[in-house]
Amino acid sequence: MVKESVRDYFDYAASSPPFPEALERFNQTALEYYGNPSSGHEHGRKAAEKSEEIKSDIARLLGFTDGYLVLTSGGTEANNCVIKGVLDKYPQGRLLLAADVHESAWFATDVYAGRTDILPIGRNGRINPDQVEHYLTSRTVLCSVLFANNETGIIHNISRLGTLCGRKGVQFHCDAVQAIGHIPLDLSSLVFDYFTFSAHKFAGVRGTGGIFLRRYDFIPQILGGGQEQNIRAGTENLPGLAAASAALKLSMEMRENEELRLRNLAKQFVTLIGKRITDLQINSDLEHGLPGLISVSFPGVKGSELVTALNLNGFSISAGSACHSGEISPSRVMTSMGLSDQLALGTARISMGRFSEEEKVEELAGALINAVTSQRALGHL
Repeated sequence: MVKESVRDYFDYAASSPPFPEALERFNQTALEYYGNPSSGHEHGRKAAEKSEEIKSDIARLLGFTDGYLVLTSGGTEANNCVIKGVLDKYPQGRLLLAADVHESAWFATDVYAGRTDILPIGRNGRINPDQVEHYLTSRTVLCSVLFANNETGIIHNISRLGTLCGRKGVQFHCDAVQAIGHIPLDLSSLVFDYFTFSAHKFAGVRGTGGIFLRRYDFIPQILGGGQEQNIRAGTENLPGLAAASAALKLSMEMRENEELRLRNLAKQFVTLIGKRITDLQINSDLEHGLPGLISVSFPGVKGSELVTALNLNGFSISAGSACHSGEISPSRVMTSMGLSDQLALGTARISMGRFSEEEKVEELAGALINAVTSQRALGHL
């Protein structure tokens, strides 16, 4: 039974409502495989075997056949593990960081301020692969980019970026948190060293993520019990892993139909608001970006106040990315794309998912039009 309120939810890029099947798999695994996988007794051995079985299932779904899946608590830990681990191992090395990365990678601009170079994005939100070699130096040890941006939905050319880094002998980290389960992916066709993800983005449970790695060339960041081949200590979240496997399988089974449906809904939404508000700016690629994700900027308004106004009407959206929702500073991603501070502050993100329906999209468009019109009438900016 689906709650009525989930139909008003348009913040799937922040977190997706879990599949009931994933929750059932979580409960079943927790009850049946309660032994600690590190324990030497029968219950522990069965849990360890089950963990490896599920990891193999996930890897098979994504075409990952030549590496190891390390379980983490989510995308943030996975990104931290890779970036801190590589830079700590190579104290003279430099990091090449894309300008639009998630905050869980952007932290490096503070922690490793003197060792981080920024790879710019264009006004279309994309990294130009032809420019990458200019930013790779003899001291670059790691390049970290997003597969798909969490604020705009723009998808980068990971195939070319990974190949370029591979030719230069630079370790390549791809944050695929927004991509897995939403767009076609075959990891066997991509060049990378580290590929990170978070299960709740594709309707698994929170607290579960990981790193697909083809090489292990960093210092572990969580130490203790030697789990995950001494790469990440801590008792494995086997129920979360099982739920992730179930959610990924379901997401991939429905992906093709959902992609077409969500793209059509996004286009419909933009058409509706564009009829009433002609000076808006769309920062997403509705045809080739993440399905159903729309970043839109309105001159003369504040995105944070749009979020509040829409919430009063029962709708959940975001101002830029969820990690920025409480901040008053303009989105770094938006300004990196050349938007003025004022226009960046007037940005809202609408992200659709499996419970999004045409009727609610129309209602959301009407509510957003009214909120923008009201703000402008009050002259807030």
